[in-house]
Amino acid sequence: MSNATLYYTTTSCGASNFIAAHRAGILGSKLEAYQADIGSHKVLTGPKAGSDFYAINPKGNVPTIVLADGTLLNENAATLQWIADNAVTPVGAANGTSERYLLQSKLSWISSELHGTVGGLFNPTLSAEVREFVVAKSYQKLQFLNDVELADGRKFFVGSGFTVADSYLYIVLSWSPYIKLDLSKFPKVEAYFKSISELDFVKEAHAAMAKASPSA
Repeated sequence: MSNATLYYTTTSCGASNFIAAHRAGILGSKLEAYQADIGSHKVLTGPKAGSDFYAINPKGNVPTIVLADGTLLNENAATLQWIADNAVTPVGAANGTSERYLLQSKLSWISSELHGTVGGLFNPTLSAEVREFVVAKSYQKLQFLNDVELADGRKFFVGSGFTVADSYLYIVLSWSPYIKLDLSKFPKVEAYFKSISELDFVKEAHAAMAKASPSA
């Protein structure tokens, strides 16, 4: 039976799936991973390099996971949980448990509340007034993350170990310098981000993505 296939970019939320899959120990065994270019809508690496990415995923977004039976998954709440369910090294609680439902809740919060808000700041056509509004909304989300979700200074977002929620939250927070959000305003968020970024397997995943890039 063939493996599932992940398409990602190295800095988008798709990278969170690569990091999670690396930690889960399934790259090259249960999951192949190839890079795509969202701007040109071309596959960059792997057996379909140079082909139209829209032919694989009509939405043209990453992450995209194509399962062995052809099923297409292209939203983080689904792709990351597929990785968790197929992990060798656990990156999420077992299905059907309260802990798993909590993980699902946190993934949905990251996607709809944080990613859905800060992602708007990548739009270069925003007027100064609209940008100011989106920045203020982004800071509200980060304040909640700082004062509620990470209030106890926890090292991981859900539970006592690294999960797919950490890989997703970490990548979204990593966009801050590019969209000019100041994480130093939120010391617990900043400390959390620094702690995740210093994990050996996170560094290894970044190095693997860089090595796999066509320009490497």
